[in-house]
Amino acid sequence: MEAKPQFEGCISHGPWGGSQGKDWAYRPEGFISKIIVKYREVVDCIEFQSYCSKGETQSSAFGVAADGNWIHPICIDYPDEFLISISGTYGSFKSHELVTSICFKTNQNVYGPFGNNSGNAFSHDVKGKVIVGFHGRANNYLNAIGTYVMPKSLAYEGKIMNEPCSSMLRMAMPREAGPWGASGGKSWDDGVFSTIKQVRVHLGELNVIYALQFEYLKKDGKSVLSQIHGGADGSKVELVNFDCEDEFLIGISGLFGPVEGYKGLEAIASISFHTNKRTHGPYGKEKGVGYVYYSSTASLGKVVGFHGRNDKFLSAIGVHMEYF
Repeated sequence: MEAKPQFEGCISHGPWGGSQGKDWAYRPEGFISKIIVKYREVVDCIEFQSYCSKGETQSSAFGVAADGNWIHPICIDYPDEFLISISGTYGSFKSHELVTSICFKTNQNVYGPFGNNSGNAFSHDVKGKVIVGFHGRANNYLNAIGTYVMPKSLAYEGKIMNEPCSSMLRMAMPREAGPWGASGGKSWDDGVFSTIKQVRVHLGELNVIYALQFEYLKKDGKSVLSQIHGGADGSKVELVNFDCEDEFLIGISGLFGPVEGYKGLEAIASISFHTNKRTHGPYGKEKGVGYVYYSSTASLGKVVGFHGRNDKFLSAIGVHMEYF
């Protein structure tokens, strides 16, 4: 089901962290009023609370609290105070890739960092928008965390508070899936467009995906060419064209794993593009020991943008979705 017009433009960002753990999402009706961080050497568990317009409390925890955890509650005094930024670090701990520290910033205060401030740094400022929910991955620890954001104008009008909980879920869900692949590298995000017109797949001798470049169509029909996402050493470019009149992209799939000759480095090894009419690909390495299969959501919808990570090659790939 399509989101209501007043919620157009609400999208998700991230998650930042490791690729392990189960996917989770916290998309409440109202604004988040309390965050409880349970941590010691790393962030073990995070809990969110908010209040629906019916006066009910929505509460969910992700990760597992351990004995001896330090527990830090953060109380957010909405509507005068609201979340505008998160930052932190992620890295390896006991064979897990996870969030090692986290910090929350509102328009009034900075809370944290909580945890061990070591590893790869991440930072996300929503710049004129408001954080209205979170998503990520978790198992015994908080493996990854990302945000759902909404334009500040809608937040001030209080439209979230006046909508039933199911409407907020429909609004936040349609935008983002993934990325799948290696946890390292530099993040990128092309944003959301009307449709995808062409994908340029950069390949080379190593038979992994060196890079991807996308040609998007905006709502006014104008074409936009993205940056090249990945390395620049590919020797061959495959063009994947979509007939925008009656063909559209509905998902991606493929493999990721170790790059031959690069000890410890992982990347996207292959990718296929699935449309409402056919499958284009696979491009890259089709099978191999140590490779992991990935696939975007099977829900009915279309891909309207891409995001991911780069590190010499295409490290990870994800999609922005618009559901039917």
